[in-house]
Amino acid sequence: MKKKLMMLFVCIMVVLSACGKSENETKVEKDNNIYVVEDNQTTEIVQESATENTNVGEVAGIEENEVESIQDEIARVEEKSREHCNVDTSSMGQQQMNYHSAQWYKLWDDELNSLWSRLSDELDAETKAKVLEEQRAWIKRKEGNVTAAGLEAFGGTLQPLLESETAGAMTRARVYILAGYLADVRNESFTIPSEIQESLDEAEPNLDDVFEQFEGQWIFDKERGACVGIERTETCAYGVEGSNWTVWVTGGDIISDMDVYGYTETNILFKVAHDDFDAFYELSFGVEHNLILTYRTSLSIDAINDYDVIVCD
Repeated sequence: MKKKLMMLFVCIMVVLSACGKSENETKVEKDNNIYVVEDNQTTEIVQESATENTNVGEVAGIEENEVESIQDEIARVEEKSREHCNVDTSSMGQQQMNYHSAQWYKLWDDELNSLWSRLSDELDAETKAKVLEEQRAWIKRKEGNVTAAGLEAFGGTLQPLLESETAGAMTRARVYILAGYLADVRNESFTIPSEIQESLDEAEPNLDDVFEQFEGQWIFDKERGACVGIERTETCAYGVEGSNWTVWVTGGDIISDMDVYGYTETNILFKVAHDDFDAFYELSFGVEHNLILTYRTSLSIDAINDYDVIVCD
């Protein structure tokens, strides 16, 4: 079933994150160029840059022997970012747009790797462990949100671009957080201009706000009175214990916000693990703002046509 895509292209970004995959006995997680490594004594994130010999000077656009504050460094990266955003893409084909967005993302991804490399050297062990845990949680959210974004054009040439919008925005926002940490370690001042903070906040919409868009009982079979319900757990007759939001289908499954795998401003992706397979549910809106609940047993491109849809009027 085709759905109308409603998107605002402020900046075009890209990433095809590969998170949470085991490569060998020591590499336990991966997010593009970030590898989380464990050994018998320490746990650390090791930089593996997308290009060889990438350093902060190359990322920020300054000479290698120059020294600048973290504030100035991020300002330089932001200026380069604006140059990418201001490029006229109206005459570009889809592949050109995807390539251009890849370069935009790489700018922020390289900076993120550079910041983490320095943080790994300069953080004390206790703080480093806390930031590592935070970084792992971010990687997981990023992977899920990128997947959810791509579902709006699943299997289409636009999919990488939709994924990049989420991945690039999240990476940029994370860069500002890590930059603040590094500035604190170095006893430097670091502030985020209000207009930039506003755009950073948009990188991860509030999940509660997204659920509110779908709230209600949506009828898909008037004769039976069958509904898809999206309700606050505290007022839901089928509420899932420990959750804030419950989603239920008449005669069907019950899921909750605890099953959320990823989300954007316009859709929510749930993942429910079964003994021999994973089930994926997606809440989204159709062309006429009708509710659509899609069920899949795989997010593989090979299973692009293997899904069930409930459309509520």
